[in-house]
Formats: sequence, structure tokens, C-alpha cells
Amino acid sequence: MNLNKKSLIAYLIAKGISIPHYCYHSSLSIAGNCRVCLIELEKATKPVVSCATHANIINQTQNKIYHDSPLVKKSRENILEFLLLNHPLDCPICDQGGDCDLQDQSLFFGFTKRRFYKFKRIVQDKELGPIVKTVMTRCIHCTRCVRFAKEIAGTEDFGMFGRGSVSEIGTYITKVLVSELSGNVVDLCPVGFFTTKTY
Repeated sequence: MNLNKKSLIAYLIAKGISIPHYCYHSSLSIAGNCRVCLIELEKATKPVVSCATHANIINQTQNKIYHDSPLVKKSRENILEFLLLNHPLDCPICDQGGDCDLQDQSLFFGFTKRRFYKFKRIVQDKELGPIVKTVMTRCIHCTRCVRFAKEIAGTEDFGMFGRGSVSEIGTYITKVLVSELSGNVVDLCPVGFFTTKTY
């Protein structure tokens, strides 16, 4: 296996190790947005993001990798708590219910206590055409849709606007999606931010 061309998360998944992730996709560029794919390296001072780390670090430093250490578990709990801070609790009526990565990983890698109760971000839904419907409050800013539009569809329709609590995904100019591949973002989205209008 050529480690020079692989990210560490791809190497671990190929070895059969379950690493939670949202922004990582094997066909898209690396973004490192969600921070859920943290792992611990023996010689590192803090957990590292496995999708943005080259697999050849194993050979270069003779590092041992820990994917389920107490530090990694605690870090994932904190990140999932932050992701779910603004996410609506509409799993029973969500189109993605039962097939949602956030729902699954919250069950397996999630937390039991919540520290933030008073903060909720509200974003208005956007009109994107006859195929795709948006539920903006579900977005976790993984940017899979942005990278898909740019790298696969070649349209660069999407972008991330704003910073921090006011950041949101949208089109550069208010317009509908015209790409024949636009319906693919529904399957690509890990949390049900995009749904099919006809469904």
C-alpha cells in the first residue's frame, strides 16, 4: 500500500478501523472542517485530524496510533456536542432519519451531558430550484456540497458565507441550481440539510 498518497483516515478505514467523519469523502478534496476524525499519535502533544494527516507519518516517525483512547473519546464528545448545539432535534420527522451519519455517530461516539442550552442558530431556508430543498438549520458546515459543486460538477455554485455563528452555505448570487448533477448533493449530505423536493 502506497502511504505517500493516502490520508491517514483512508489508511485506517482500509484497515477496518471505524473512524467517525462528516467532511471527509474519498472522492473529494480534504477540508478538515468537522474535526470528528481525531486520532491520537504517541509523539504528538494533542489529537490530530486524521483526514488532513498523511499516512506516511507512520513510517517517518514510528508513531503509534490510538483511535479510541480516553483523550480521543473526550475530544469527539466535545465536538459532537458543539455540532449538535445548533442542530434541530427533528430526527423523527427528518427525511434523513435512520440514514443520518450525525444520528449514528452521536449514538456511538456521543456525549451524555450538554452544557449549552440557550444558544440556537436560526437560518432561513433557501430556494434552490425544482429538485433540491434545503433545511438550513441542519447544516453542520462540512462543505461536501461546496467541494462537490466545484470539483465534480464544475459549476462552483456554492460557497460558505460569514464567519462563526453567522456562517452558512449558499449560492453566490441568489439563483437556482441548474447543473444536471445538482441532485447528487442530497445523497452526499451527511445530515439531511439537502432533501429532495419531490420526496
